[in-house]
Amino acid sequence: MNKIDTIVQILTDRIANDDLKAGERLPSIRAAAQDHSVSKNTIVEAYDRLVARGLIAARQGAGFTVASQHQTLREDEAPRHLIEAVDSISLLRAQLDQNYAVRVGDGRPPASWMAGIPMRQLPDQDSDTSGYGSHMGYQPLRSLIAAHHYADGIALDANQIVTTFGANHGLDLIVRRYLKAGDTVLVDDPGYYPLFAKLRLAQVSYIGVPRGADGPDLEQLRNLAAQHRPKLFFTQSLAQNPTGTSMSLMTAHGVLKLAESSGFMVVDDDPFIDLPDPKGVRLAALDGFDRVIFVGTFSKTLSASFRTGYIAAPRGIAEELAELKMITTVNSSRMSEMIIAEAIRSRRYARHLNRLAGRLQDASEKLKNDLADLNLRCKFDPGQGYYAWLELPEGVSDTELARKAATEDIFLAPSTFFSAQENSGNAGIRLNITRTSDPRFLRFLAKQIGQ
Repeated sequence: MNKIDTIVQILTDRIANDDLKAGERLPSIRAAAQDHSVSKNTIVEAYDRLVARGLIAARQGAGFTVASQHQTLREDEAPRHLIEAVDSISLLRAQLDQNYAVRVGDGRPPASWMAGIPMRQLPDQDSDTSGYGSHMGYQPLRSLIAAHHYADGIALDANQIVTTFGANHGLDLIVRRYLKAGDTVLVDDPGYYPLFAKLRLAQVSYIGVPRGADGPDLEQLRNLAAQHRPKLFFTQSLAQNPTGTSMSLMTAHGVLKLAESSGFMVVDDDPFIDLPDPKGVRLAALDGFDRVIFVGTFSKTLSASFRTGYIAAPRGIAEELAELKMITTVNSSRMSEMIIAEAIRSRRYARHLNRLAGRLQDASEKLKNDLADLNLRCKFDPGQGYYAWLELPEGVSDTELARKAATEDIFLAPSTFFSAQENSGNAGIRLNITRTSDPRFLRFLAKQIGQ
């Protein structure tokens, strides 16, 4: 049990035993950090978990207090799947709060990397900006997306595309529409931890397929598909989060053959699809959306504030997901979609992507050289996305390393969050290569694990 879990358990027991009364004020974050000999970030995380469980409440100007009796929800009475889902995205909360000076574990690049594409006014020819628009999303943007895929040799039309509030919204729609409690799916391991949280919330069982340099392990995928008969396999064909790896032609072909013979669909989540000349093979390039549901987003290559993504799929699936989008959110952000469409039409987005790709290449080379100076190396050659996977020396704990980093105001992303199951391999950390040149991080690595 780590320190956060220990503090959560101590306070949960004190509330359950009535040692802490309803309405009683908890120690401040600073005082609690001193009492437990931990960092303030550890206390923030522990308090956040207790708030999520309904045990304490945050009061503006009054700090944290024990929830009133009718609010209090004991852990053994709380929906377990909700608790697990909340706990599994604490890494995401740390990224959103941005409490650290050095954020090597962050999922996005520094703001300066996005500064090259200023957003201009909406195009004059589209005067109706106040309505909801089509339930499928802004048609001109969908047409531009389809044209981009077509240029990559993938036959796709605008009616096969439904826009979303980013990739996570797209994944959520797919989980809601095609899975139910008790179903089983396969996922990359290590894989995308917000997806794991969604599956836990839906009470869907997920089993990890080991991820290697060329993509998922085909033999393991074959065995797990035969054993568990999954409905879906969630993967990333290019620049996978967190390993940075992309699928080879042989692996991509093997995944699709197994999907056909075993009867499952493949959900391919690719946030870096727009980067020029991608390494690896896209599943949709071989499949033509027969057994592939593709999830794309502009949130990684543009401002995350746009929260704009899309799903590309067979037309019937796209229509079904658009209907579910209407039920849950009415529609996605037409305003954001119009701004992005204008950026694509004006070619400013393409110029920005070329600059971004060049900076990523330079940052990747620098990371490899910096690690080599410490006799360290990434487990896999970094791809064209933001991520690389640093496997830690034997005996080094990823969570303990992250804790030590936090005391020096450095945010790391330990492998524990990305593992689909316990003991799935050597410990590691996900590196965001756009942030790894900070001397404070390199000095920390040299001190802790450099050789």
